[in-house]
Amino acid sequence: MPLSVIGVDLGGTNIRAAMVDEDGAVRARSSSPTPNRGSVYELTNAVRELISNIDKSGEPAAIGLALAAVTDPFRNRISESPNLPQLDGYDLPFELGRKTGLPVYLENDATAAAVGEHWLGAGQGFENMICVTMGTGIGGGLILNGRAYYGAEGSAGEIGHICMDENGPPCGCGSNGCLEQYSSGTAIVRIAKEAIERFPASPLHSRFEFTAEDVYSAALDGDKASVQAFEETGRRLGTALAALVNVLNPDGIVIAGGVANSWDLFIDSTKLELQKRAFQQPAERVKIVRGTLGDDAGVLGAAKRAFSGKGFS
Repeated sequence: MPLSVIGVDLGGTNIRAAMVDEDGAVRARSSSPTPNRGSVYELTNAVRELISNIDKSGEPAAIGLALAAVTDPFRNRISESPNLPQLDGYDLPFELGRKTGLPVYLENDATAAAVGEHWLGAGQGFENMICVTMGTGIGGGLILNGRAYYGAEGSAGEIGHICMDENGPPCGCGSNGCLEQYSSGTAIVRIAKEAIERFPASPLHSRFEFTAEDVYSAALDGDKASVQAFEETGRRLGTALAALVNVLNPDGIVIAGGVANSWDLFIDSTKLELQKRAFQQPAERVKIVRGTLGDDAGVLGAAKRAFSGKGFS
């Protein structure tokens, strides 16, 4: 039987887990809602129960745990967890390891997505790669010289917190005008609300509340306010990526996450802005591609972290 590990993606809404072989084949998978208002013990037990169900299909050697948090992979610790603040200061890898009898290796969720896409998805063949995860917020992961890059303390890759405007909207990180405030799902709603004031005929104008999915649907129907919201999202993303291209000179950029489903509505303005602002040769070299692994990116990246942590790959 091939060597296998369990990859877990612990998100604010759902927990996903899979038994993964060395070649990336998923042998079994499961998911459950995250008890996001529960105690640290309830969270730990929810992950343990999910692992226990999958564990019956084999004998995993380790667990890789991806988490939407600032993590320190060198010390295997959670530095800060905005989505699940009850985990701040809690040694989840140790407690989960104690309950399962397996070593647990921690990874930031966006870095895990980058690793997953680089291993088995759209990032295959890129020696130097930027991964941007566009969802409710914006995350990022870096692959440099074929390996995940963490920086000095493990916090490298926080692309969503590049400052686009020092006087811009306040961000949850404590700063102002971060990319997350212009190119995330939450930002698309805010920008659309501003745009519909210029387009009273917009079908969104009479609605008190709407979601990024509503803006997407309206844009597909030709609503000018919604189309402009996605173009603005793409333009801001392109500006940030241009700076990263100038600094890192990557082979490829992978854009993943839920907002990537609206690819056709923002990617042209993203590419145009990048070409306008980045150095010509690096801008012409870099390939911008859409992630292919969907929700599996984080789980597979977490599994790869477990293999690497155990020294298997």
